[in-house]
Amino acid sequence: MLAIARYAMKSPFHAATVAGILAILSLFIPLVSVLSGAIVGLIILTQGLVAGVRVVLVSIAGVTLVGYLLIQSPLTGVAIGLVQWLPVMLLAEVWRRSRSMALMLLTGAVLSLLVVVVQYLLWPDSDKTWMDMIRPMFQVDALAEADRARIDDVLSVLAYWMKIVLVAVMYSTYAATLLAARWLQARLAGSDGYREEFLALRLGRMAALAALLLTVAAVLLRQDWLLSMLMVALAAFLYQGLAVLHRWAGLGKRGWALFAVYVLMLIFPQVVAAVAALGVIDNWANFRAYLKPPPKTDE
Repeated sequence: MLAIARYAMKSPFHAATVAGILAILSLFIPLVSVLSGAIVGLIILTQGLVAGVRVVLVSIAGVTLVGYLLIQSPLTGVAIGLVQWLPVMLLAEVWRRSRSMALMLLTGAVLSLLVVVVQYLLWPDSDKTWMDMIRPMFQVDALAEADRARIDDVLSVLAYWMKIVLVAVMYSTYAATLLAARWLQARLAGSDGYREEFLALRLGRMAALAALLLTVAAVLLRQDWLLSMLMVALAAFLYQGLAVLHRWAGLGKRGWALFAVYVLMLIFPQVVAAVAALGVIDNWANFRAYLKPPPKTDE
């Protein structure tokens, strides 16, 4: 990853080439989009928004040409530019100007809440769309009637939660992309700045209070759009919770415990919620104030 970043930093052409190739690969391997966006974010963090715009425009032109030649889809480059790179460019510029990881995350969260509003205004029945997309994958119509009803019930629940977490997952992807870009920037500079900034991450009591009020509203009113907003808030505070856990793990040989937490988050959504709740509570409890290395003793 560092080798790719070093190559991309040689010139705008190198950066555009790397971002474009990775964007094309992301059509087949979705996680590669994080690396593609990280290159764009890295350029903006180190060279500014104008340099980033140049890289993106050249990349869009290249991806458009490849899309037209391979799959007769000239709009592929524009779609990638809007979906993968535009949010990254905006958040990277916010981070570059403010030099605040917390402000970048909060800006992304606020924009994501607005996207939730648009989602439910323009696409209120998106769970039906998800159902139509995932149902053929399981060949439900070929099953017996009893099995078909049981599978449909399971898939309807899955489609519902896909609607609920859609924006939160997108927000988490963009946030992770920017964190990767900042990590690359620090590594290329031989700096420990990213680690220090992440371990000190705090979103603030006002944001935490807003997350608590949103939780109460979602529980009492039972509206899907409020639940989707709550997922965005949990995604934001997840990073603060992880910062607390990383500080705790860094005090001793607890890397195995941190690894276990990441594995459990991939398996159990409840663990994700618990880590996010830790991040919310930390704004008052300030756990990291008590997580200090033991004083050295002279032998």
